[in-house]
Formats: sequence, C-alpha cells, structure tokens
Amino acid sequence: MKNRTFGLTDQMEKILQNIVTRIRNCYRIMEGMPGLLWIFILPFTNSLVSCEEPFTPDLRQDYSNLLVVEGLISTDPGPYVVRLSRATTVVYPEYNPVTDSEVIIMDNQGHSEMLSETEPGVYTTATDGIQGIAGNSYKIQIKDSERNVYESAFEKLPAPVDIDTIYPILEYHYSDVYHQDIPGYRFNISTQNGDNDSLCFRWQLQHTWQYASDYQIYLYYDGKLHVFPDPDSLQTCWITEPVYSIFTTTAIGLDKPVITDYPLHYIGFDTRHFSIRYSLLVKQLTISRSAWEYWDAVKEQTTASGNLYTHLPYQIKGNIKRVDDENEPVLGYFQVAGIDVKRIFINRPPAIIPMHYPICELSLPDYEAYGWMFYNIDARDWPEYVTIDGSGQRALPDRQCTDCREKGGTIVKPDFWIDN
Repeated sequence: MKNRTFGLTDQMEKILQNIVTRIRNCYRIMEGMPGLLWIFILPFTNSLVSCEEPFTPDLRQDYSNLLVVEGLISTDPGPYVVRLSRATTVVYPEYNPVTDSEVIIMDNQGHSEMLSETEPGVYTTATDGIQGIAGNSYKIQIKDSERNVYESAFEKLPAPVDIDTIYPILEYHYSDVYHQDIPGYRFNISTQNGDNDSLCFRWQLQHTWQYASDYQIYLYYDGKLHVFPDPDSLQTCWITEPVYSIFTTTAIGLDKPVITDYPLHYIGFDTRHFSIRYSLLVKQLTISRSAWEYWDAVKEQTTASGNLYTHLPYQIKGNIKRVDDENEPVLGYFQVAGIDVKRIFINRPPAIIPMHYPICELSLPDYEAYGWMFYNIDARDWPEYVTIDGSGQRALPDRQCTDCREKGGTIVKPDFWIDN
C-alpha cells in the first residue's frame, strides 16, 4: 500500500514524510513540558528542518539549571496553576520539575494563598481560594527546597477586553513540495473597544479538527477472519493541539483602543485540518505593558530571521527575581491578565477549492497482502483490518488508511464539539 500525494514522486514523498516525522518528534518532546518551556527550545528545533546547519550554542554550565516559572492569575475563576521546572540543555531537552517548594500568590489587599503541589512541579490554588479581580495587583513568591526565595513585583490585573470576531480568510502560499501556490486559511481576530489606549494583548490558541480514514474496515483478522461489527467506528477522529506560536500586539499609538484584523496562524490545505470540520479556541489575554514587552521579546527571539541566535532565551528578562541575588537569571513570567474566550467552527472549504493533503489509494501490494495475512502467526500484528473495494475485492492497506487513530487522533468526540 502506498500513500499517494497528488503530483508527488516517491522520493518527494519520502522527503516530506521525513520532515513531518522530525517536526512531530520535536512536538512530542514539548508535549511533556510546560507551555513556556517549549518556547525556549523551539528556535533550536527549527534548525532540524531548516536549510541552515544545526547550531549548538555555547551555553555556560550554570544556565542549564535555571529556574523556569510559568504561572497565571486572571479574571477567570480559579483554580490557578503555577509550574516550576529547571532549564535543561537545548541539545537534550526534558521536563525537570522543581518539587517541594513553597509557592504563594498574594494581592495588594492583604490576601494570600499557599498553593498545593498536585503533581511534581505543579502547584495549584484551591477551588475556593484566591480569585483574580480586575484592578487589584498580584505577585508570586517562591521558596525552593534549598530555601532560595524568588518573587515578582506587584502587577495590576487589567480588565478584560472582549473578542469581537475571529474569522478565516483564504490565502495562497507557495509550497516547496508542490512547487506552486496552494490555498489555506489565515485566521484574523478583532477586539471590541477597550477603555484606554495603552492596552496590550496576548492570544493563546488551541485547535481541534475532525478527519476520517480513507477506507472503512469490513473484516478483521486475529488468527481467524471476522466481520467487523461497526465499519464506521474507527473512521472518524478528532485531534486537539495547541497552536505553537506566540501572538502579541498593543493598542499603544493607535487612534482608538481597538485591534482590528490582527493576523493569527495560517494552515494550508495540504493537511487534513479542514478535510471535514475545524474548531479554533482563542483565549484573549489583556496584559500589562511589561508583560507585553516580555512576550514580544520572546516572540521576536523565536521567529527572528537571519542570525536566529542573536538573543538567547536566558537574555530575556521576566518579572521574577531571586531576592538575595538579582543577577541570577530566572526564566518565565508570572502573568496577571483579564481574559475573554471565544470558539469558532469552520467547515470544509467549497468543492471548487482544491485540497492537497495525501490520500490512500489501493494498489496491487495491498490486495496481495490480504492473501499473505493468513500466513502471519505473529499475534503482535493482530488485529489486521481488511477493507473491500467497490468491485468486492479484499485488500489489506496500511493501518492508517483504515484506522483514523493511527494519525494521532481519538474516536471520542470532544464535549464542546458541534456537528455541522
């Protein structure tokens, strides 16, 4: 069985699959890390698939063990979560949690709460604990197991600005695989009017897409041949992932305190994201100017062209310092934010717009594999899934052509999902 992409040679397919595999491996590493930590290694993973020679920065030994703080208190109800870890080398990145620490969130009204460590390196407020209130100021204090104390300055929690619209626009981007422009969707966002002209924003995105395997399962083999009881049960899946990019902007310098048509992420139609139905969840954080300056610097560091490594992550200062040694770098930022959330759903584009994602096509080896299947006595390969073509011929294609879970999804429909 061969997975065929329109217009691709076998060699081009292998190159494309190799690139995708390397990117996925990078993201698998990141999935086990806090959301902030992957930002610090993302520029280095980019070199895996770029035309530049891989670069190993000459980091001093003490930078490989820096404290990384990821925390947030917002106008959303709690509980709130703070993650503590130690930075590791960019060559062998891993999540190294900081355990047995005392973590306290306090406000300028005299309220405070010590967080509970609910899992290694993860500290959480109580459900009925401290709450973020717009207009109040908040700070974090951390005392690690070696009694080193770190804290941020008080920062005022801004009132949230509501999201107005989120919408896709059709764009054509050049594809190095197809050697032509192919279509895709760029998502834009607009806010409602804010109450001042010094508003700053950051957006966190999570997307979910519904997709299907190319063939149904009609029979399965586990040493004996059986009728598959529900041919539709493994055909439709959903994948939910963060959008691994940083989106920030500010209304400073604008005539009105409103953001209009700010571009978010782009996804081409060479993936299955829009093959059936797509959902985008946007969390809009109204943040302080200092927080915006921090995240904008991180964004610039992770997306800079030319000399990608001019500014290494440990040179970006957050708002947390060691009390008795302000020269010790601390990675991360304790955020206070007003939050608004909006979800949209997008259907498959009209039929006139071509899709370019790879599809499965039955070939002679797939039909032959069905016959050889009965000689396979290795139970580790079971069950084998058999499809039947339009003429009644039985075939044993690659499993990802019949079982949608093989592409990384789940057959469990998300609770929030709304069918078309």
